[in-house]
Amino acid sequence: MPAQFRMYIVRHGETEWNRIHKIQGHLDVPLNETGSKQAMLVAKALKDIPFVKAFSSDLQRASKTAECILQYHPDTVLELDESIRERYMGELQGEIGPSKKPAPSYETTPNLVARCLAWYLRSIVNYMTSALETGLPVSEEPHNILVVSHGGWIATLLLALRTNGLVTCREGVQIGHCLNTSVSIIEYTGIRNGRDEALVGTLVQYSGVEHLMHADLHLQEVNVDVLEDRGRKVRVG
Repeated sequence: MPAQFRMYIVRHGETEWNRIHKIQGHLDVPLNETGSKQAMLVAKALKDIPFVKAFSSDLQRASKTAECILQYHPDTVLELDESIRERYMGELQGEIGPSKKPAPSYETTPNLVARCLAWYLRSIVNYMTSALETGLPVSEEPHNILVVSHGGWIATLLLALRTNGLVTCREGVQIGHCLNTSVSIIEYTGIRNGRDEALVGTLVQYSGVEHLMHADLHLQEVNVDVLEDRGRKVRVG
């Protein structure tokens, strides 16, 4: 059965704090020049995808990336949501990472997982099930959803979806480091169960950055908002 929905999950473009390994968390750090270029490139890569819904973290590094993408989709309304923000890093925010500074108010992994799943069920599952119940317009192409967020949040969401059996990974697709303006894609198909139709999601691409490969922008700093990372560069391709 062809996909009925497809969700494109994009990480924001680079910030200066990304480049110097400074922990951001909920601090509202803008894109740097490289990040703006990355956002324009991912926007061009997605310009022919007709998005029916668009969500973004309200932090400007994500929302500006989303706005750049949606310049090619003027009829798509962008919904900003605090629930899509990066992990709250507490007392580590503004520190050079990795940091051993005590952070008693740091958002724990269980709390972040709960936040990710609550948003997903409220905003994505409710939208898709409602669309199925009311009847989707006849189309050979899936209905596309855009989500722009942060590296730690994206990886946490996808790992939680896989762990809870809400999404499976296509063979060869692995969840790991999430690069700036990378694109991850989940495809959803409806499975009929009596009178009801359930959605089955498959992660078909994770952290794809093909749009950066010919622009000398594919050498990136690892995200220090994920504590286990160790301030090193990741080369793709």
